[in-house]
Amino acid sequence: MPDTKTEDTVILIDSSRSMLRKDFKPNRLYTALQLIKSFIHEKFIIDPTDRISLVSFGDNANKLMNFSYEIEKLINSLEKIQISGRGNIHDGIAFSLQILVEEMRKLGGKVHRIFIISDNKILKDPKIEKLINISKGLGIYVDVCQLGIEGNYSTPSLKLIATSTKGQFEYLNNSKDSSNIGKWFASKKEFKDSIDYFSSKKTNDIAPLISEIALPLRRPSVLDIRLMMSRQEKGQDKCQICHSIKAPLTQNDFYSEGRYCPSCDRPMHLSCASMWAKKSEYKENIFRCPFCYFLLELPQSTGMLLDEKTESEPKVRIIGEENNNITRMLLVKNEKVKEIDASCTYCHGIFLGDYKVYQCENCKVFYHEPCLNKMNDEIRACRNCGAKLVFE
Repeated sequence: MPDTKTEDTVILIDSSRSMLRKDFKPNRLYTALQLIKSFIHEKFIIDPTDRISLVSFGDNANKLMNFSYEIEKLINSLEKIQISGRGNIHDGIAFSLQILVEEMRKLGGKVHRIFIISDNKILKDPKIEKLINISKGLGIYVDVCQLGIEGNYSTPSLKLIATSTKGQFEYLNNSKDSSNIGKWFASKKEFKDSIDYFSSKKTNDIAPLISEIALPLRRPSVLDIRLMMSRQEKGQDKCQICHSIKAPLTQNDFYSEGRYCPSCDRPMHLSCASMWAKKSEYKENIFRCPFCYFLLELPQSTGMLLDEKTESEPKVRIIGEENNNITRMLLVKNEKVKEIDASCTYCHGIFLGDYKVYQCENCKVFYHEPCLNKMNDEIRACRNCGAKLVFE
């Protein structure tokens, strides 16, 4: 039996000057708005738990509305659209991906979609191909409705964007069909096998880049440690998984291997988090926080190594910590940036080729150059592995 899930959809609306042309009555933009209104109404008839966010793109991408299931607010937000320039679809898709990535980190088990409405009079941009690959890698469907007949060309075409991501594509040739096509696009995505992000069953069907958007556990800062020591009982934080100060597997105290969820700030031992990840998720170093379900990554430099010399008492040691006092930040060649499928460890944004990119030699994470400079000013160390920074 096919299965369906709750969906988060970013509607991406073309607000370039060409949308004011009057080959559709009264113009293209009005027809697009009627289609969107039809989509919104039908979406919540099908499933009132779905959510929609609205973004427009002309010269720049602008968020019109955060994710919501309130029909009136969504409809009213369409009045914020401002016509400008020629459609920069690269910025529009990149902005939509950033919005969806933030939601994917918070909670799993949903379908994520981008629904583009455009007349295809858009700027040609070779970087679109990377955005297509990111969408595919994250399992994000890109649906496209093109106003006008086939023959308006860009690189790559809107049709290619849709088909490459397993999305739907349709032409809208006259304003009378806008309502029906809006309802058609609102239909749910169906699955033969439903993937449950909270299941203990591991699967290889998870989108391959999901692990690349997971955020690292936060190290205790000097301020955190001072706060622990300033408490009346001068106690350390307790791991919220094992409810102990000392880690059961390593006997290390919280000062040694304690970390925090960057979302809910719950403390946990690295070793406890590792065991939780092995039992609850699809990759041993990727898991969702047991408390807020935020998507987390165990530091590569602190991977778990089980010593099975004695089966009754397996020993666990944290590797990589002893050799990470200093690390070099290596400049990534421009032609290699497009091959990076991870996000910036500082700002968590996707690498789109707008800035130079550096990689930590010790733990292999990546940073935008402006983010690296900010981090160097703040802590003079890699945010992921804690090693002091030395530039190449």
